[in-house]
Parts: sequence; C-alpha cells; structure tokens
Amino acid sequence: MSSYRATQGLLAYSELPYEQQNSAWGLCMLGRICFEAGRYPEAAQAFGEAHRMAPYRVRDMDTYSTLLWHTKHEEALAQLAHKMVSVGRNTSPEAWIAVANCFSLDGDHASALKSLTRSIQMYKSSHCGTTSVPRNDAGGTGGLAYAHTLIGHENVALDELDRAQRAFRTAIRIDPRHYNAWYGLGVSYLRLGKPDLAEYHFKRALALNSQNPLLLQSSGAVHEYRKDYVQALRVYERVEQMLNDGAPARTPGSAACDALVTDSTVILSLRLHHAMNFVMFKRARMLVVLEKFGEASRVLEQLMRRCPREFN
Repeated sequence: MSSYRATQGLLAYSELPYEQQNSAWGLCMLGRICFEAGRYPEAAQAFGEAHRMAPYRVRDMDTYSTLLWHTKHEEALAQLAHKMVSVGRNTSPEAWIAVANCFSLDGDHASALKSLTRSIQMYKSSHCGTTSVPRNDAGGTGGLAYAHTLIGHENVALDELDRAQRAFRTAIRIDPRHYNAWYGLGVSYLRLGKPDLAEYHFKRALALNSQNPLLLQSSGAVHEYRKDYVQALRVYERVEQMLNDGAPARTPGSAACDALVTDSTVILSLRLHHAMNFVMFKRARMLVVLEKFGEASRVLEQLMRRCPREFN
C-alpha cells in the first residue's frame, strides 16, 4: 500500500481473514488504499464504518479528515475533528491535522497553519525531536511529511508560494515518495508561471501514484497554461473515461466497502464521484474555447442534471 498500488493492495486486503477485513484496522487499510487511488466514495464508506466501529481510534483519521475536506462534508469533518481532539488533544498529531482540515474547509487558513504546526511538534516530540519517518502498522510512511505537505497547500491557498515550496521540499526530504508534496510543488510552479517545472513535478507525482486518475488533471492544467487546448481536452477526456469506467464496487467478505478485483484490474465505480463534475466542467470549457459549442452544450446539460446547485 505504501507503493500506491491499488490493485495489489486490494488483492492483499481480499486475502485477509474475514474478521480482519471487517475490523477497524482492516477498514482503515481499505480506506487508505481507495483514498490514494482517488476512489473517494469507496474510501468514505470504509473510513466511515471504521469510525463508527472504533470512534476513539485516532490512527488514520488524519487521512479520513482530508477525504472529508476533499468531498466538502463540513458537518462530518467538524464532528470528526471534535471527537479526535476530545480523545487526543495532547497526544495525537492526527487530531490536529483533522482540526486543520476543518479550519481549512472553513477558509481559515491561518488557524489551519497553527493546528498543523502543533501536529508537527507532536510528531517530533514523539520521535525524540528527529525528522525520521514514522511508519504506520501497514509499513507506510507516517504523518510528519503529510503535515508539512498540508502546510504547503495552506500556503498555496494564501498565495505564499515561497513558504509553500519550502514546506513541500521539507516533506520530500522526509519522505521522497510522498507524491502529494511533488504535486504541491507542481501547483506552486504553475502559479509562478513556470509550466516546465510544474510539468516535471506533476510527472514525478504521477510516477509515484500512477493509479490515481485525478493526478492526470494536473497535466491538463499545464496544457491549458500553454494554450494547447486540444491536448488539454484530450487529457480531460482521458480522466473522465478513467473515472467513468467500472462497475459498482463489491469486495468478497467485506460488509462495509467491497471491491471487485478481476484479472488484476480494480473495478470501482466513480461515475458519481464529485471530481467527475469538475473534470466535465473543464472539458466543457475547453470545448467552448475550441468553438465546439454543440458538444460543450451537451456536457453542460449533463452537469446541470448531475449538480443543479453548483454555481459554475
């Protein structure tokens, strides 16, 4: 799982005994696998069931809180952060990452940065002040690099790009395989008007986590910046196809979030994924720029049916 290989991770999960699959530990493992592959609906199911089963578990709840941030579930995120702080105010770095995500979703990036700084202090104090990489029970890298990466993203939101890059580079020094930090550097370089450097870092992120179709959107943004709208459209069409492929998820033996693995291919439905709406909108925008108005109109009509309350 620490290699971001969803197919192998799901195969390994399906081979666990039934009791372990349906334990809080097993469900969190499944949630992380789906989350890192960009399969948020399945990840939400797994994490949600794990949290209901073990409401005082703090491990992996930092990832769950980030998932809730991505899916804009404000109430669920606020409840999770409150629970985590009540459990581990003085002992849990994960709790303060959840709090930071709660502040971030509310637009309070300064408070989010304070919470992330507290999380980093806890990580360092729990590892004797070193920057060695804490590892979780699945062998994956721990949250110290993750906290620095989130600091980078908060600084990007504040347009403090120099500080953001320092945070992302710190995360990469701690964990060179932390794809989110490579992606963050790509975002910051694109903001600085350096598409070549942005593309390089986006490719590094995708090389580390090639099974996440959402990372492909970044290359589309680079093509847009270069005004290569035809290539950007191709990228968004490919991402949409990857998100649209698949069937309803089911995993042998799992009561909460099943995954079907057939011929070494993960078949997970993302047709209702919130990211699909974003990709469809970007595709429609490229179609308008390319003056393919009829096709753009059809895509926008589909979007209106999918998300009628979306202001875009």
